Amino acid sequence: MQLRSFDLNLLTIFEAVFEEGSIAAASVRLSLSQSAISHALRRLRRALSDELFVREADGMRPTPKARQFAIPVKNALDRIASALGGEPFEPAHAIRTFAIGASDYACTMIIPRLVESVAVAAPSVDIRVVPANRVDMVQQLDVGEVDVAIGWFATVPERFGRMKLLDEGYVLVVRPGHPLTSEVPTVERLLDFSHVAVNYVGSNAGLVDGYLPERGVLRRVHMEVIALEAPQRLGKDARMAVCVPHFWCVPPILLRCDMIASVPRRLAIEFVKRFGLVMIPDPAGPLEIEVEGIWHRQEIEPAMTWLREQIRLAAAKLQAAG
Repeated sequence: MQLRSFDLNLLTIFEAVFEEGSIAAASVRLSLSQSAISHALRRLRRALSDELFVREADGMRPTPKARQFAIPVKNALDRIASALGGEPFEPAHAIRTFAIGASDYACTMIIPRLVESVAVAAPSVDIRVVPANRVDMVQQLDVGEVDVAIGWFATVPERFGRMKLLDEGYVLVVRPGHPLTSEVPTVERLLDFSHVAVNYVGSNAGLVDGYLPERGVLRRVHMEVIALEAPQRLGKDARMAVCVPHFWCVPPILLRCDMIASVPRRLAIEFVKRFGLVMIPDPAGPLEIEVEGIWHRQEIEPAMTWLREQIRLAAAKLQAAG
């Protein structure tokens, strides 16, 4: 299909029918007759070689192709409206939902501070968290189902924007009374104990040094950094005896055995407070990482700019707290 021969007005018709679920409601929304809506749908069906909507008793049911088509169309129309100088985003009066890709680390450390500020500045704005264990997180960013993804990234293509949110370090945690709490741990002694590993996607298939490649993005999903890098850093393999999908699975396991785990320092502090775990120093030295947010560069809508600034401010509060 040649874009120059395609009537872009048909996309507005499609969006209205998809969102309203009926031709009658779409005609009211667009101030067009129902026959004009039906005629536009026939043209769009021919252009896309798909029925798009099937009439049922309770309205128009979208076909699989229509559901796949809907989000890219909405994003494209939003960007066009923004480029033409659409309505400014007014947080206090906005009614919408933002989707953020995040792990349980971000949900513990950043999201609560974000929700706190959004609840005051934009009381009718909702936050939906998309779990970081989705293997198609980058695809969700590309098609607009995720607005911002928070995590650890090694490679980010040019089509994405990225911003550093905060510095984080990894520490070791063990149960109270663990043998390592009564001595100064050495590299050799550290590797005498099995590790609990956090792997968001639950598999090592396709991973590159703990990073999952998807559409040019390398994001870390295997979070047991110390054990994973033990051969390079410590000269010996560490046994990862247990693998779990979230950091908050770690404390109940550690409390019942002599395993150890490496977790982000700020999360470790929470584990000490809530579970009585003990932090011990990494004999190989502290491992520092950067937590970042990434988004599709085409998302220039004022609302998206506002969201990213709110995330940045939430992370800045956390960084300032130490």
